[in-house]
Amino acid sequence: MSVKLALGNAFSMPRGAPLYTAPPYHTQGNRSISILFQTTPETLQELVPAPLVSNPNSVLFVYFAQFNVVAPQMFNYQEAGIGVPVTFRDAPGQYAVYLYLDHAGAIVVGREIYGWPKKDAKISFTENNEVISAQVEREGVRLIDATVRRSERIDPLPKQPNLPWFNLKLIPSVKKNAPPDVMQLTSMQIETNLKEVQTGSATLKFGSSVLDPLGNIPVVRILEGRYTVDDGILGYGDVIYDYLAENEK
Repeated sequence: MSVKLALGNAFSMPRGAPLYTAPPYHTQGNRSISILFQTTPETLQELVPAPLVSNPNSVLFVYFAQFNVVAPQMFNYQEAGIGVPVTFRDAPGQYAVYLYLDHAGAIVVGREIYGWPKKDAKISFTENNEVISAQVEREGVRLIDATVRRSERIDPLPKQPNLPWFNLKLIPSVKKNAPPDVMQLTSMQIETNLKEVQTGSATLKFGSSVLDPLGNIPVVRILEGRYTVDDGILGYGDVIYDYLAENEK
């Protein structure tokens, strides 16, 4: 029997009862806050893998989002992440450093298909008048504490390119002391339709645990806080660099 016939229509584990369905994934009415800030050049050198090139201004961003998935399944989840504006062969994009979510299905689909560095965590997202506060807590440790005070609504909405996200997709081998089975840079774009944007001041603080050393990221200067509402579509992506194939050359 051929492998194709044996697997049938299997897309994800477990075969016959997959945890998730195939892309694209549609979201609507997502609410998020983001904070743009400067760190040190040495920090970005540690966080960004070659051949990606970090931005010359040592800028990172943090975001908290409430996602409403409407197709092909319907569910809601919260997510927080840290990203870096980068370039790959002079093409701009953003590299995902750390991501935290409160939904198992969204974690697994992100890690297995795209290589998003997603981990489980407790995420809070509260609103008091114009101030939105958000926190990430994992295994009893507060990792991110952020606030955005909305003060200016942007109208008309800015036109901005849907820059690709870059991820380091790493799948270890089942064999002892063996190299990873997969080690790739992946790329994907989220088609985003902005519906509302507000800017304002922000605060940001990182904490650390043994497995989540976010406290090693210095917050030198906060540049901007932002609140957005949007719809999005995430389809398939691409492999832009294969470390294992490059090592065999």
